Amino acid sequence: MPVSGLNMKLMSIYRAVEDSGLYINLNHDVRFREKRSVALNLNESESVVLAEESYNSPLLFAILTSVLRNGTMILYGSPGSGKTTSAEYVGAFVHGKLLEETFADAQDGFRVMESIHEATIHGHQELTDEKMIGRPHLGRLMTEGEEEVIPRKFMLSPFRMVDEVNRLTPGRTNNLLEMMDRGFSVYGDSKIYAAEGVTFLTANFRDMASSELTPPFLDRIDVGVFAPTLNPYFLDMAGGGDDRKLTGDEEAYVSKLRGEIGVELTTADFEAIRGEIAAVELEPEALYILYNFISELNGCALASTDIERKSKGYAWFVKPPVLCAQVNDGASSGGGHLGGCHYHNTENICYMTENEVSVRAGKTIERYARALAWFRGRGSAGLEEIEAVVPYVLWFKLIPTDRAWAEHPEFMNDRIALVAHLFATSRNHYLKSRSVIKTLDGVLELYERSLRDEKVEPGLVIDALESLKRYDSPAKYPIATMLRQVYLEITRDQG
Repeated sequence: MPVSGLNMKLMSIYRAVEDSGLYINLNHDVRFREKRSVALNLNESESVVLAEESYNSPLLFAILTSVLRNGTMILYGSPGSGKTTSAEYVGAFVHGKLLEETFADAQDGFRVMESIHEATIHGHQELTDEKMIGRPHLGRLMTEGEEEVIPRKFMLSPFRMVDEVNRLTPGRTNNLLEMMDRGFSVYGDSKIYAAEGVTFLTANFRDMASSELTPPFLDRIDVGVFAPTLNPYFLDMAGGGDDRKLTGDEEAYVSKLRGEIGVELTTADFEAIRGEIAAVELEPEALYILYNFISELNGCALASTDIERKSKGYAWFVKPPVLCAQVNDGASSGGGHLGGCHYHNTENICYMTENEVSVRAGKTIERYARALAWFRGRGSAGLEEIEAVVPYVLWFKLIPTDRAWAEHPEFMNDRIALVAHLFATSRNHYLKSRSVIKTLDGVLELYERSLRDEKVEPGLVIDALESLKRYDSPAKYPIATMLRQVYLEITRDQG
């Protein structure tokens, strides 16, 4: 449980931004302790869920991303849905003090919104390195013959934003990829380091002027959210109830609201927040369900004949669902199943995506689960935090198969819901298998004992390996390789 009260400061920012109407999207789509579901039609196929605790996903994840070290978030939506404005407001309230500490001396009459606008890149096809990363110091070059690069505010700011990132050329997105991944960009022969801070990206739905963001680029982004179009019943609340193009000054309004909130986060506060988040423990039960989900989603029995390579990371040339229909999965002495891979059934989810969850995405899920638990005032992150975070980390990174769409056409436009469904399916399969087979608990207990350097009899590992034959899931492959490593370490120590 956080003791500094910093989570409550973040909560006060969340409540103030939401209550002020600055967020157009007021949908509460992250819910905990759901109490009841109220049907909206006679056949009860549509319903509204009422919960004791709920949050708006764009605002919630924007705040969590803002306090994590070098967090990145992408906001998708149609033009005018409030993507850019909402990210700017979060930046103003969470990073206002840091922006002032960074730029006040160099800026006459510091203005927080102006600093945010100056640290924003607007995506278009003709964007150059000079407008994005830095420019040569022409005066020094001409008078002294020395090459020096003046970094752009985008690189120097603790808050930075790329507006309409999918309008950039592949070369420019590569610059961003390097900055988000390694913390610097290269201009000519100069390496320019980015200030530690958050990066927000926005993307409109694809049109003639945009391009697809590549999987390597998307994998560097921590979370993704949707900023849907306005619910007209919230129109009077949007933007604080006033049309500031008619009645007000954005800078003055934000300054007034910052004063009312009364929360100014310093550099020391950010470090304390990150320390408290790092101290949040992940509950073992939740971790095992997450590990099983990733193993089941990544697994591919036909990717290789070797256990270690039975995953989609090795299915480079033929991918699901085409690969799933092949006849030889080695599951029977007769050469496999004529109907294709025997895991191609409703209880497993491996056939639902072409690609796999990366190491980076797996660590991101754990990090955001800790942050969400901390934000909620909890000392440990459990299944409900994991389940809340997984869809927003993965939906824009995973590539669903045609069969996924054929079986679940209701998710074709809602990939967040698709990933939530995949996680729930894997969780239920795991829990059912554990209760029926009565072996998974023993396998995981051996794993925990090995982590604690406790003595484990080699025969127990062999028994655990043999028990996996009754676990009908591709998740058995990484479990088997893990147990083999435990066995090797035991026998090596015994010598």
